[in-house]
Amino acid sequence: MKKSTMIQVLGPFFIALMSACAPSYFGNTYPATQNVDVYLDAADVKKDHTTIGTAKFDKGLRSLEALQQKAIEMGKAKGADGVIMQLTEEVAATQQSGTGIVNKKSKVISTSGTSVNIKKKKIVATFIKYS
Repeated sequence: MKKSTMIQVLGPFFIALMSACAPSYFGNTYPATQNVDVYLDAADVKKDHTTIGTAKFDKGLRSLEALQQKAIEMGKAKGADGVIMQLTEEVAATQQSGTGIVNKKSKVISTSGTSVNIKKKKIVATFIKYS
């Protein structure tokens, strides 16, 4: 396969994959800042502030530390003075397994099984600007 044909075929796939991993920001943008204070609870913010935006960061293949750094960098780029980060878990899938015993008349005599939720970790970031 020619290189140009391969790029035409695989290019849109990789672009879609990269954009699926990118966090979406919802809010206002201000001039970039150099420092962003990090909070893990809104009650920890002692300064008067307003919320300027939010974003969700999926863990995917990244570490939680890398996600935190990405949230801080986004906060700087959006002009935030601080970011409040919350770790959440969302059920992405449920895995079930089980066994059953059937007699000769095709009636189920007994069953046993387990169900396990497969969770996906996310960071929800709330960006703030001091008053």
